[in-house]
Amino acid sequence: MKMKTVVAALIEKDGKYLLAKRNSDKPLGDLWEFPGGKVEIGESEPEALKREIIEEFNAVVDVNKLLAEAKIDDKTVLKLYACRHNLGGYHTKEHSEIAWLDNINAANNYELAPADIKLLEQITNTTPRLHELQVGKYYTNNDIHRIFSVSTQSGMRRSKRTNSLVLIARHDQNNPYEDKWGADGIMHYTGMGLSGNQSINYSQNKTLAESRSNGINVYLFESNKPNEYTYSGKVELASDPYYKTEEDENGHERQVVKFPLRICK
Repeated sequence: MKMKTVVAALIEKDGKYLLAKRNSDKPLGDLWEFPGGKVEIGESEPEALKREIIEEFNAVVDVNKLLAEAKIDDKTVLKLYACRHNLGGYHTKEHSEIAWLDNINAANNYELAPADIKLLEQITNTTPRLHELQVGKYYTNNDIHRIFSVSTQSGMRRSKRTNSLVLIARHDQNNPYEDKWGADGIMHYTGMGLSGNQSINYSQNKTLAESRSNGINVYLFESNKPNEYTYSGKVELASDPYYKTEEDENGHERQVVKFPLRICK
């Protein structure tokens, strides 16, 4: 079956590059992207891209060479074209905001849609690898996605490709949990699920609970600011998980799973 094509534009204007943020009520809402859209029947890819930029920003671009491509899913491919600004003021119609970047590598500081991360990786050749991780160093959400091949969302992210489970401990007011280190060097990490009782057998709770026997590698990142994650190190269970009564995001008491973690020696 022929794959559907979506085209995207790397627009250059006066030495700066355009990123656009998806509306919050759209799929992949609030994530940033290279703007563009679907190729309609009878259109060439450059024609579709020109049309999409006019519709989305009331601006005209010249479409140049194909830079990169990545699968969105098994049925759709995303293609990124180099484009140069021609005419227009870039008024947002289908995005909540735009940003003009002095350097395309600065896109790594934005939370991109998954396929756009793959495009950026190809055009910048800046893919971090597991062996490059440094304890105490800050990483972006995009970095974590590329290093581990995990989702850009959730506090517990598993990758079968890298045999990894990435844990995110957020230390901010938007997190109903407070996963702190104790004086004994143990962090009591809270499992998945923002409301209702948690289960040790649910999703990545089960993966972490069985991590002493299933061979998965567990990595911990801590965050105090949006899109800034400090790598704490590779961790392991210090003792068996247990249940504890805590309030959920709505202030209601429920049972949560706590995982006692320590840094691997």
